[in-house]
Amino acid sequence: MGRKLYDVVILPLVLGIGFVLSIVPSSKAQKQLSNKTIDQTAQILEKIQEYNSLNQPPPKSQPLANSNQETTTTLKEQTNDTLGQIEQYNQLNQPSEISPPLERVNSVNQLSDVLPTDWAYSALQGLAERYGCLLASPNATFSGNRAISRYEFAANLNECLQVIQSLIEEFDEGYISQEDLAKSQRLQADFAIEIADLKSRLNALETRTDILEANQFSTTTLLKGRVNMILSDAFGDDGGEDTILSAADTQTAFGYRFALNFDTSFTGRDFLRTALRAGDQVGINTGTPIPFSVNLDSSRKDVARLTQAYYIFPLNNEMSIYIGPTGLNFDLMTPSLNPKLISGTTGTLARFPVYNPTIYRQVGSAGLGYSYQINPNFRLDVAYLASSRTVNNPREGGGLFNGTNSTYAQLTISPNLYFDFSFAYVRAYYTADLVNVTGSTGSRNARRPFGRVATSADHFGFQTSYRWAPFTISGWVGYSNAEAEAGDREGDEADIWNWAVTVAIDDLVFKNGSLGFSVGQQPKLTDIDNGEDDPDTSIQLQLFYNYRISNNIDVTSGFFVETKPEHDERNDSIWVFVTRSTLRF
Repeated sequence: MGRKLYDVVILPLVLGIGFVLSIVPSSKAQKQLSNKTIDQTAQILEKIQEYNSLNQPPPKSQPLANSNQETTTTLKEQTNDTLGQIEQYNQLNQPSEISPPLERVNSVNQLSDVLPTDWAYSALQGLAERYGCLLASPNATFSGNRAISRYEFAANLNECLQVIQSLIEEFDEGYISQEDLAKSQRLQADFAIEIADLKSRLNALETRTDILEANQFSTTTLLKGRVNMILSDAFGDDGGEDTILSAADTQTAFGYRFALNFDTSFTGRDFLRTALRAGDQVGINTGTPIPFSVNLDSSRKDVARLTQAYYIFPLNNEMSIYIGPTGLNFDLMTPSLNPKLISGTTGTLARFPVYNPTIYRQVGSAGLGYSYQINPNFRLDVAYLASSRTVNNPREGGGLFNGTNSTYAQLTISPNLYFDFSFAYVRAYYTADLVNVTGSTGSRNARRPFGRVATSADHFGFQTSYRWAPFTISGWVGYSNAEAEAGDREGDEADIWNWAVTVAIDDLVFKNGSLGFSVGQQPKLTDIDNGEDDPDTSIQLQLFYNYRISNNIDVTSGFFVETKPEHDERNDSIWVFVTRSTLRF
């Protein structure tokens, strides 16, 4: 085991530290320059990610926009600032080459304003009122009580000149009075430089628009990709004669997952996601992979499949509807209140600490959901979801209502920006071949307390999260009451409990690094009619560190350990070491 530990854990850890140090600037001056460049670019890209409604999964805590006026105003100000920075860094937005005679108009905005008392001002005002060519003013007047810049004046003048030209072409020169023609010609001559600059900018804008349209993937859809690579191994003693689990024969594994997301919006407020997944990543081989699964679900043997197809659309600013035939799970609709560890690419390495499994890992994939932001402090989410393995089966025991299904409800309370807590309830029904009370976590007894017979369960969960920069502390406690619905044990009941506490610390050691820690009890069968409950209590502990090398690459490395696996002290502790790399494009 010593040599194996060195090869799999110590050596990769040393190499990883060396790699991280190699990318850190070697001198103070280099470090300052590098940090400045990286910070500027990262800030822009991160803000693009934050404010692009198509570039993220539906927000977990505030998915419905404009929940209050103050928030809306703040977001508008931040968005304007972000767009300004985007404009600065967008190479398509750089001024196009302009011939020498027009170069001197770059300071048009610095020229003297056009005052309401100027001849040009009153002349254009008269033209605008007579020919309906007003451009700038939102209140259908020329705003004759304020001065405007020459550039703003030229924009209004250009609009009027186009209207007058159209009238002449449609009728003839006699339709426009000679006095107005003379005024328009004089105005055109006096503001020729500003009008030329305006047209040049419009032409450059049209050129940039054509380039973007020619190179974009779709006018309504964003394509995003991700590759995860995982190196993992487990360590543990053989145990005694009564041992159920062992990691002694587990070999070092190298798996991966590839994902493509097609995110579409037709109105700018709705959201359609279709996702493809492929890969080959299995759980840790310990006799039962359930308690030791790595947080990276995937297809096996390189089989690509459609894993998500759901649509979200708002009814108004407070209400949204979710509908989909596959991949529509409750954790997509409602805040799970574990924001730092929930990600399968930058968060927890183990499956259990993602969130309360008896709430958010229940039956899902196809159905309907509804979210209502009652006010800034209260939010209600409800859903009815069925298993994708039975929802399209019209036979008895299948379909939308007779197969495996769950009904969800959660009330989330947010007293302030830093503290949230929620109460959740799930009513689930499992057909005999799909019994999975604990969402592929916990002991085998807890997962199928009555064996492979139809089972129902009532799940209750309390979740909470508190943010105190740079710390985020989250946790939950879950209770499930399961009942056998068929067979010799029909009517028997079982009680199952689980809990966890998670901590994340941002910018620890490195600016783009974060430390994650979790401790908890996976689902345990504490009481059952006419059967045996789990004899002991197992605790899972996890420690990991995530470092963002760039905006497209993350590396997460750490370990988690399960004491008394299967809640049975006959089993020795099992340690699992994992290094996960994520590449986004």
